[in-house]
Amino acid sequence: MTNAEQPIRVLAVDDDPMVLDLVRVMFKGAPDIVLVATASDGDEVIDAVTAYHPDVVLMDVQMRRLNGIDATAALTKRPHPPRVVILTTFDEKEHVPRAMDAGAVGFILKSAASKELYDAVRAAHAGESPMSARSAGHLRSGYLDGGGEGRREARRLLQGLSEREVEIARLVAVERTNPAIAAELFLSESTVKQHVATIQRKLGVEGRIGIAMVVVRAE
Repeated sequence: MTNAEQPIRVLAVDDDPMVLDLVRVMFKGAPDIVLVATASDGDEVIDAVTAYHPDVVLMDVQMRRLNGIDATAALTKRPHPPRVVILTTFDEKEHVPRAMDAGAVGFILKSAASKELYDAVRAAHAGESPMSARSAGHLRSGYLDGGGEGRREARRLLQGLSEREVEIARLVAVERTNPAIAAELFLSESTVKQHVATIQRKLGVEGRIGIAMVVVRAE
């Protein structure tokens, strides 16, 4: 990080004080990220965002007064909201698709190592959708467990894409990065980036996880 650059401002929301303490310690090792505030429940999020102006919110799912899904939905309805990354555990996979529908842009396991957490925050701040390899199974299993619900609508949306866009959407859904997609399809990275933006617009979704959600639903 250069002197001209500002650190990424993060708000952590969790009703477990031990989790918040761990997050505080972990972010001390990231010079380009600063934890500006914490909140202990979802009903504190709007006030905290107004007061501290975070770029990224790390949001717990299950809290006592207002759960993270409803808090995310309320937050993302506001003008210019911060990017929300859901903190989840292996036994909360059923909540992940609902959180994505509420406007979260990514998710990461609470058991993630420091580097994985740093990378998730940086990716969210850069407009990407952080989704660790271990966490990705939550999204896929969460939608596949739902049977045929939403499948017809997802397939209809995919039919509105070009053949190339469908190809790229499917690669996004299996966690290929833009450089990897560009190499595989013999395209420039800028062309891939433009295709991904167009796919998001046509599908009416937010970020790469939004694309993955539609592709998985259509399977």
